[in-house]
Order: sequence, then structure tokens, then C-alpha cells
Amino acid sequence: MPKRKSLILTAPKTMCFQEDEIEELKPKEILFRSFLSAFKHGTEMRAYYGSSPFHQRSFDIDLRVFQDNPNNVASVLYPSALGNMTVGIVEQVGSEVKNFEVGDRVFGWLPVADWHVTTEEQLYLLNGLTPEQALCIDPANFSIGGVLDGDIRFREKVLVTGMGAIGLLAVQYCKLHGATVYASSSFPKRRELARKYGADVVLNWKEIPDLGLEIKRLTNGGVDAAIECSGRYSQLQFAIRATRQCGRISCVGFYSGGATEINLGEEFFHNRLTLLASLPDSYWNNPARSETPLYAKDLYQLIMEDMKAGRLNIDGLLGPVYPFSEAMQAVEKIANNSVDVIKVVISY
Repeated sequence: MPKRKSLILTAPKTMCFQEDEIEELKPKEILFRSFLSAFKHGTEMRAYYGSSPFHQRSFDIDLRVFQDNPNNVASVLYPSALGNMTVGIVEQVGSEVKNFEVGDRVFGWLPVADWHVTTEEQLYLLNGLTPEQALCIDPANFSIGGVLDGDIRFREKVLVTGMGAIGLLAVQYCKLHGATVYASSSFPKRRELARKYGADVVLNWKEIPDLGLEIKRLTNGGVDAAIECSGRYSQLQFAIRATRQCGRISCVGFYSGGATEINLGEEFFHNRLTLLASLPDSYWNNPARSETPLYAKDLYQLIMEDMKAGRLNIDGLLGPVYPFSEAMQAVEKIANNSVDVIKVVISY
């Protein structure tokens, strides 16, 4: 059996390659060789910088509440594997594997590593998807979740803040719902992609003294809903100020630290706004809000159908591509020069 090498975050801003022996497969296990992987930029950068809420506190899964923990909570985050989506080719299957065979092109929610041993439940066949489309299913999941949680409707005016992969895909899902979309980013490449993906008005918030006030003027009273994808409190405050009376703000970005830039005593309170958290993630077992609750696996199927039908465009979303040997440099690029990257890819 080959040896497996993976990219590990051992402490904030500290990484290494870890090599492990791969044991003989159990009857229900699958061995596949990776050829593309992608990172989860927002969430993983919180761990990289040591700013994740899990760095100091732990989440009680039964009570569903964060609590102080006298133990070393950082051990929950470190060491941990970096990356969250991988595409590969099945090289060997266990004797009891039924749905996969050698040579199948597959993908799964798996980290950056040259080989993976996993089970049928964790893998999907590409089945008509391109490898690049498969890498974008995870951000698309949060995009469609934010649109469903925000209850975006036909002909509504919607502000999308944060033009990373999630925000850019959210622009497309808002357009698919028939909305007029206002997109905001300080990065030229991302503004260009927002236009390409159908945004009706694209703004550079750094050139506008008060984005919320500008949106109120442009829309004659505010957007019906906002989808906040940046994970920055300053952008959430913009979204609150930009939204009309009784409007909705769907929070998709992953926030950390104290919300010192938010003032809930102003527009939020006096305009009776609804502030929603959106996290349709399989790990947390949260459904998206809809008439029939849709869980992550339900959303994956919808996304794959949209990609195959050409309703969801990923052209220009991925890159740059780094060889596996330079995976640590790829993480540093995400952390230190995000203007040049949207969703970094690792090739093997």
C-alpha cells in the first residue's frame, strides 16, 4: 500500500506535511488517489489565525451552546487537516463495497492529501460533473442556503456583500430566484465576476463613505433582503443599514470576535429587521429554512442538477492552482494576499 501525505495545521500559522502508512482496506473501505483539492477559505482562515470561536470555547452538541472549557480547547483545532473538498480516482475497493469500482472518478468532503481511505457514505460519483464543478459544491451549498434562509423572492431587491466563492454563487442563486442584485466588493476581479454572474449593480464599498446609505438612495428606501457572505462585522453593519423596514438579513459568513462594529439600537431595532443565521452544513445538522426543510445532502443534489444544466456558472471562480508540494505556500497566499485569490486549488 502507498504512504499517505497530508497537510496539517499544528498551531496558528504553523503547518507541516504529515506522512502515514495506509493499512490494508477493511471490507467497506475505498482507497482513492487525489487529483484536485480545494480549501474552505473563510472557516479555515479563522483556525489559521487562531481567531476561531473554537480556539477558546467548546460547543456542547447536546445543549447546542458554547461554554468555557477548563481543558486545552485549542486541541480541538490543532492538529487538524487543511482543505475540505477533494476529487480523485478509485484505486481499490473493499470486498463489501457495492456502489463504487476501480477507475471511478469521485469526490468528497475530504482534506488536502494525496491518498484517502474512506467509505461509500462519504463519496459521490462525478457522474457528469467536471472536477472543478465538484470543488465548488461546498461554497454553493452555503450560497443556496443563504438564499433559502433569506426567503429571496421574485423581483425583490437584494444586496450581497462579500464576493468570495460563496457570495459570487449567491449572486447567481438570487438571479435564479428572479431578484435584482446589488453586489459589493473592494476587489476588482471579484466585482468583474459579479457582473459576469448577473449582478445588476456592482459597488466598491471602499470608495463609498456609507454603503448602507448609498443603497438606500439607489433603491429608494432599501433592499428587501441582504445576504452577508464576508464574515466581517463592518459589512454586516452595511447590510443592516441598507435594508428596508421589516426586511431580512441572512448571515452566511463565519464571524469571530466581539461585534464592536454593530449597533443594534439604530436601524436594526427601529426598522424591525430580521437577522438570520444560515448554516446548512451536514456536520451541524442544520436544514435551510424552506417550506420543506432541506438538509445539506438535499441541497447537494439541487446544486449538482443546476451545475449540469448550466444554471450555475463557475468560470473564473477557481484559482490559482498550486502543486501539492507547494500547498503550504497556497495557504499563505490565501491568508496574506486574498485580493488575488477566490478559491485556491491543489493539484497532485
